[in-house]
Amino acid sequence: MIKWLQKVFEGKKRASAEQALYKEIDKQLVFAVSEPLTLGVEFELALLDAETLQPAHVGPDIIAGIGSSQIKEEGAQHMVEVTSTIGHATQEVEKQLREEFTKLFSICEKRNLLTTGTARPPTIKTADSQCMQNKRMNRLADERKIFNSRFDALGMHIHLGMKDAEQCVRYNNFFMHFLPHLIALSASSPFEDGIYTGLASIRPSIAESMPIAGVPYYFNGWQDYVRLCHALFRAGSIQKLKDLWWDIRPSPNFGTLEIRVCDQPATLDEGMAITAFVHLLALWFQEHQSWLDEMPRPNAWRLRENKWRAMRYGLDAQLVIDNQGETRPLCDDINLWIERLSPFTEQLGYKKYTDMLVTVMTRGNSAKRQQRLWDATQNLEAVAKFNCAEFTAQTPLWDKLEADINEITSKNDAEKAVAS
Repeated sequence: MIKWLQKVFEGKKRASAEQALYKEIDKQLVFAVSEPLTLGVEFELALLDAETLQPAHVGPDIIAGIGSSQIKEEGAQHMVEVTSTIGHATQEVEKQLREEFTKLFSICEKRNLLTTGTARPPTIKTADSQCMQNKRMNRLADERKIFNSRFDALGMHIHLGMKDAEQCVRYNNFFMHFLPHLIALSASSPFEDGIYTGLASIRPSIAESMPIAGVPYYFNGWQDYVRLCHALFRAGSIQKLKDLWWDIRPSPNFGTLEIRVCDQPATLDEGMAITAFVHLLALWFQEHQSWLDEMPRPNAWRLRENKWRAMRYGLDAQLVIDNQGETRPLCDDINLWIERLSPFTEQLGYKKYTDMLVTVMTRGNSAKRQQRLWDATQNLEAVAKFNCAEFTAQTPLWDKLEADINEITSKNDAEKAVAS
């Protein structure tokens, strides 16, 4: 009897000690109440000096000058984050962001600044970035060392409202199938440190450098996620849930699933088309929950292989569609899903967004546009100016790109003729 009492006492003591240990992280793991499948979107943008096209370290000053709660500080002083409030449809989010961009463009014009959304602006070098000075950013800089400045890359984050934690886990597992689709559609970072990389998107490689970032995990349930967070917290790998830089992650404080894998799209129109695609997928999955159980879970090698293919080849990638190694053109798979989602597209009035996705696949994403202009000019400033012009126009400038390339080609041909 005494031994039994001792075991009970020791068990309660251990439970009490663990409860105290995880108290801080457990507060963050409380899943907030959220309206299911509502939307919130964050755009990370860079400010450039209009003359030099170098980073303008005036983000906090610009934010103070605008005075909007939807325009916030980011990790570096040349960056700002523009966010929507909660929306029930992509049209609502788009309207909010357009209003905030109007404020941002107005003050930037007065201060001779340009704004760009491409994930790695071609004229910005990591050595020229200046971190925000606060406790968290200083801690991350100390932990990451040489990798830290690479994390100033720009991304778009999409929040989906979840009814509870368990639903969040299932949607997390569902969207893992679509990471390459989202990388390829949003790809806008073919440059790093002023070097053309040959990749459609270099940005995802930044998160891959850290063990608590990059490809996320499948979870069998919410407690599976909680156990992992406890272990990471106990090991000192994270101090807060925000330290998890996965491509997708639950955001319990908002009651959302946060999709973080996208490069910052070059234009608002592309960003909203991708947002609508995510929303359509979420609505479809709400009515087809069994799909997740019927589809073979991607092996780790397939997740990493498809992510790499989307990073390297963008929309030209061949998607590995099963664990035996069968492939399909990524664009074909996106088109199959657009067709599958068409009843929801019609219901929500999203056709203009899916039409934009089709046009991007046909005429080229931002990475392809930048690559073509670079091939024609070998000039970083020309590419950076084009990117800024696109972001100000809020739509891809395919016709301007063709005209610019034709003009440059004609000029080069004329110079060669004179020289000969």
